[in-house]
Amino acid sequence: MIRQATKFDTDRIIEMLRSYRSATPWDRLALCDNELHVKRLLTHVFAGMGVIFLAERENQIVGMLIAVKNANVWDPDLVVMNELCYWVDPEWRGGTSGYRLLAAYKEYGDRLKEQGLIEAYTISKMVNSPDLDYSRFGFQKLEETWRN
Repeated sequence: MIRQATKFDTDRIIEMLRSYRSATPWDRLALCDNELHVKRLLTHVFAGMGVIFLAERENQIVGMLIAVKNANVWDPDLVVMNELCYWVDPEWRGGTSGYRLLAAYKEYGDRLKEQGLIEAYTISKMVNSPDLDYSRFGFQKLEETWRN
């Protein structure tokens, strides 16, 4: 089952965010653990600045997709929703949880676009993520992010 998160899911979301952080190829993030900052961000998301979808299997939360709305630097009326975290616990990968999270995000993003609340929505892929072809879900490659 896929559902939208509520503030009562905060502890589990933070737990999954820690797992997500430990899987990132960015070593510096392993040293970060500012739970207060994360809770503030989640409060903004729950207040309408984004969305969190949760995947549940066997009465437990096994995955999430977090996205936030951001105004364009040049035009505050041009709002884009950006995925921040797309995570499925390793023992639940290979099933349908990840696909269902992405489908819920896509449906939600399409609905916001139709209502004129956002211009677009994005999804990203870390270098160590599975090689998913997001174009089959209607996404178009926009950019690549590199760090030094």
